[in-house]
Amino acid sequence: MASVEPDTGGVVTRQLLKSKSGEFDVESIHTISLHDLGLHDLGCLSECTNLERLDLSRNNVARLHKLAGLIALTALNLSANRITSLDGLQSLENLQKLNISGNLIGSVDSLRCLTALEKLTSLRVCDDTAGLTNPMCNSSYIDQVLLMLPTLLNLDGKRVRGRGSELFQLCQAMDSAISNLPTLKHSSEVNVEEPCKLSIPSDMSLMLESQNKIPVLEAEEQLRALLASCRADCREAYKKLAEGTKSSISHAEDKKPDS
Repeated sequence: MASVEPDTGGVVTRQLLKSKSGEFDVESIHTISLHDLGLHDLGCLSECTNLERLDLSRNNVARLHKLAGLIALTALNLSANRITSLDGLQSLENLQKLNISGNLIGSVDSLRCLTALEKLTSLRVCDDTAGLTNPMCNSSYIDQVLLMLPTLLNLDGKRVRGRGSELFQLCQAMDSAISNLPTLKHSSEVNVEEPCKLSIPSDMSLMLESQNKIPVLEAEEQLRALLASCRADCREAYKKLAEGTKSSISHAEDKKPDS
């Protein structure tokens, strides 16, 4: 028979904590999931002094100051809430992983209190797969976040520093190049012979060469082959767009009534 969750009126109580964790004492709780319970007040959650992993996703939480005493916490999921300020998290000195996607964080400056967290290596402010984001993600934020939080290794599920971060940087370079492609207005503006300007940044090559040289050269050769394929695809796409635009214009002119 399924257990019935206690009705707490959206407030974290000792009864709820014991029910969800199966522990007799809240001080004994190390991991707990309180997701999707309609919570808006964290109540006595700070009494879980040995808590290491906490899931508060999909609630109505707006204020985080009652998390301040959870100094043993290493992983915290706050996704899909109503958070506008991260005040209260700066004292979580052992926090390593934080998910705040799907909230109301308005600017990168709202993350400033996280600069006190020297062990924070993983942060998620946007989760495309789950459709969770923040207002701050409507503009360029990645470089600002990385500058503000130098300990981060992973941002939004992507490796941004350390081993394996080169692919992230390559994707950024490709995204930038694609976003700068000219907008097609008239078929006469399209030069299908002009290749798309996608290239591997020189600083990335230097980073690659500082590791194992032979595998790096092979990887770089594969990447260049991929980019060449992208250029060919771009040229073909522009050619088809040009032909389609020309055909549409010709068709429209044929339909004009004779004067």
